[in-house]
Order: sequence, then structure tokens, then C-alpha cells
Amino acid sequence: MRPLAPSTKLALANSLKKLLQKKFLDDITVKELVEDCDVNRQTFYYHFQDIYDLLRWFLAHETEQTLQGAHDWHEELMRAFCYLQENHLAIYHVFRSSGRDHLDCQFFSLSQALVSKLFGLYAGDLTLPEEDRAFLTDFYMYALSGILVRWISDDMKEDPEILVDRLTRLLEPEIRRAAERFANPPTGSTPS
Repeated sequence: MRPLAPSTKLALANSLKKLLQKKFLDDITVKELVEDCDVNRQTFYYHFQDIYDLLRWFLAHETEQTLQGAHDWHEELMRAFCYLQENHLAIYHVFRSSGRDHLDCQFFSLSQALVSKLFGLYAGDLTLPEEDRAFLTDFYMYALSGILVRWISDDMKEDPEILVDRLTRLLEPEIRRAAERFANPPTGSTPS
């Protein structure tokens, strides 16, 4: 029997990642995962409800590990793109499966965290009603997530450095301008 990773959850996640290199998520079974880890099905179901629950945990864990130690939002974004590119086959096998919505949710979470950091950096001194800040955060979150999804759909052909540079040139000044427009609405406009 092979020794397990420090945690059973991590061992199952590593098995999922390994299997995703070979096949679509929809074709992976709990039986394959537990056989790869040398654990029983009961152990799997002790930690996870189903494969999609494992996928959610795996994506959150991988994101946390990938971004750990990044110095700023730009580096976090670059690391995210590089991770996706380095693991393109596994990502593709999730992206083209019924687990796609979990991947999209992870993109939304990542994008929201990055946009929130951008607002703190470039518009933190502005007073915005909370509903306006939430609206702007959502707007840019969906834009950034959409770029990630399009990039994956296009087979990750564009160089991540070029893409991150474009996003940086767009977002850094634009976040401030958008926040200023909402902090100082034109005279005669209705409040939020």
C-alpha cells in the first residue's frame, strides 16, 4: 500500500488531478479515485459528497497554493494564467465537462478577490455607497472572468504575459475613473 499525502483530502485531490490529465471529469469515477489512492469508498464519502465536491475543494486548494506568496494583484493574475497553462489538459477536461460551472465559480472568486484588491489600491480613498462598490466589483469581476474563459476556449494561445499586461493597462487606471464617477455622480442624477 502506498503512503498517502499528508491529508486524505489532498491525496484524493492529487488523484483527481492525475486522472484529469487523461480523461474528462465526467468519465472519472469514485472507484478510480479510491483505487489510485489505496483508500476505500467509505473514506472518500467521509470527506466529500461526490466528485463535484472534491472538484470544488481541489480548485480552491490549487488556487490558494498558486497565489500564495504573490506580492501584488498583477503577480497573482500572472500566476493564475500560468497555472492554467501548465495544467491545460486537466483544465480542459473540466472545462468541457459537467463540472464546468465549478471552474467558472472559481474564476469568479479569483476575479472578485483581484478586483477588490484593485479597488483598495486605486480607489480606496474614495467614498462609495456599498451597493455601487459591489456593482463595480461585479462588473469588473465578470469582465476578468470572461477573459479567462475566452482564453481557455481559444486553447490558451495568447501569451499570458501579453494578456496580463493588457489587463493591467486597462484595469489600473479604469478602476479609479469608474470609482470617481460613482463617488461624484453628475449633478441632477439620481442617487443609487
